[in-house]
Amino acid sequence: MSKVQEFIASRILNEYCLGLLKPDEIAEVERMARLHPEVEQAIDHLRRALSPLEQQRAEPDEKLRNRILDALDELGEPPILGLNNLPLIHPYSDSDQWQRTVASIQPSREFNNLYVHALKAQDGVDQCIVWVKQNVKPEAHHNERESFLILEGECECRIGPETVRLSAGDYVEIPLHVEHTVEVLSAKPVKAILQRVKL
Repeated sequence: MSKVQEFIASRILNEYCLGLLKPDEIAEVERMARLHPEVEQAIDHLRRALSPLEQQRAEPDEKLRNRILDALDELGEPPILGLNNLPLIHPYSDSDQWQRTVASIQPSREFNNLYVHALKAQDGVDQCIVWVKQNVKPEAHHNERESFLILEGECECRIGPETVRLSAGDYVEIPLHVEHTVEVLSAKPVKAILQRVKL
């Protein structure tokens, strides 16, 4: 099953059509729909299937609605992740949670273009924070899966013939054997969680 088929088969399109996603997840679904017509077709199919249900949907009364919203407010933000036991990043990673987790980590020196701070190197997984001021030169990976989660800034990532614009909250996974580059578009450096998983 291709990555696009896995994306369509996941529950994220259902949650998108029901209005249950966070803004960064909505942006990812809409990006995938722009890049892949089959994702757009799946969304249209779900919307048509849900249309009769939408007409029957009841809104909670004001008192119940306020109780629900108050309960959600009490939940607060997701906890800061433990630096000694970081999870793998994935398309649904909470970039705000990651940002809070690594907020105290800053470059320890001035840098011209690229600065890397290692977070984890165990069991075939390398994770680090990277700050990029200008670009990342072309590279391809043959024995590890590379992905990154943007925490700050904006960039364009060229992955083979495709160019993807990324900003805070966006996640991208680089296919094996495909040359890719990053070009920073924002005035401030791009800050990202970079992950490499050995195969």
